[in-house]
Amino acid sequence: MTPTRRTVATLAALCSVTTSVVVACGSDDARGYAVTPGATEPGPLGPSGSLGGGDAGAGGGNGDPACAAQVTTAKRAEVDVVFVIDTSGSMNEETAQVQQNINTFASTIGGSGLDYRVVMIAEKPRQLPIPLPIPPAGICVPPPLGGPSCSNNPPTFHHLEEDVGSSDSLQILLDELPSYQGWLRPTAYKVFIEVTDDNSALPFDQFDAQLLAKPGGLFGTAAQRRYIFNAICGWKRNTPVLSAQKCGSAENTGDQYQNLAQLTGGVVDSVCETDYSSVLGNIAKGLVTRLGCEFALPVPADGSATDPTKVVVNYTPGSGGATVALTQVTDASKCGSVGDGWYFDDDANPTKVVFCTTTCSTVGADTAGKLDVAVGCKAPPPK
Repeated sequence: MTPTRRTVATLAALCSVTTSVVVACGSDDARGYAVTPGATEPGPLGPSGSLGGGDAGAGGGNGDPACAAQVTTAKRAEVDVVFVIDTSGSMNEETAQVQQNINTFASTIGGSGLDYRVVMIAEKPRQLPIPLPIPPAGICVPPPLGGPSCSNNPPTFHHLEEDVGSSDSLQILLDELPSYQGWLRPTAYKVFIEVTDDNSALPFDQFDAQLLAKPGGLFGTAAQRRYIFNAICGWKRNTPVLSAQKCGSAENTGDQYQNLAQLTGGVVDSVCETDYSSVLGNIAKGLVTRLGCEFALPVPADGSATDPTKVVVNYTPGSGGATVALTQVTDASKCGSVGDGWYFDDDANPTKVVFCTTTCSTVGADTAGKLDVAVGCKAPPPK
């Protein structure tokens, strides 16, 4: 399986909670005001900062008429997914499985609220003048993710046609970055999904160092990587990651890809599975869990910076019950002290609300629940 190179074009997360953002103008008094979608008048916030019990949607409440509330939908994390698929001769069945299941993968991450794009780096199917016993592998991403007849579907999907060989995919990701970088958003997490039955000629640590050295900080730093690498490779299920055992039809264990997945917190799964619904499903769930617990703060209508002392996060259970204010902590290290904590990505210049792990697994698991982020209401100091 000797790799060849042929380039044509390119491109491409979490707690599943129904979300809305409430932006309210409030005084420094602990009693601020917020408005919910559809409200005709601001409704009061209780002393704790949680939404009051008045029917704001019915126009009741004691809102300050001078306060112009801004209401937007919470924006989940941006995720740019880059598939790189070995299209050598031994990968026909595996490529077909990706093609069959990729739309379900996309609908899973999209249904979670993640703002996603997908880039596919792989060969497309092609007609040969002389039929071969084993035709070259290729992938045609169908609608709704892809466009008609293997075409792009901007801005959500872009296919960079590239003949990816058995051992050169990591090098291709580095070399072809100028060809697909235009489809990657500077503020998005980058999520690589490798599909191969072989191994990389480029060591994983060299790939990581070269990727992080790319200009612009697109992939983060060694201290804080902003990319996740997932490996669908020769790993054998029900064995430890980096085990010397490979799955039946694989050429290699793919240890370089497994190492990258471990380094970046990605998923390792088996390329030998005959049904990729669970393979891609596991990766989708991992993205939703890891990245879905971040919510962007809205930008005030006047363009001013958000006052971090005036942000309240309110949660209403999907099963009913009272709305409660979640507890702000100073940073991730304090998450263990409370059961419903959240913190800012940056205290001085916050752009995101980040759930603690426990909050993600409780509030985030409530798919029928509601999350409101009220900006402009004086909040209790973080714990």
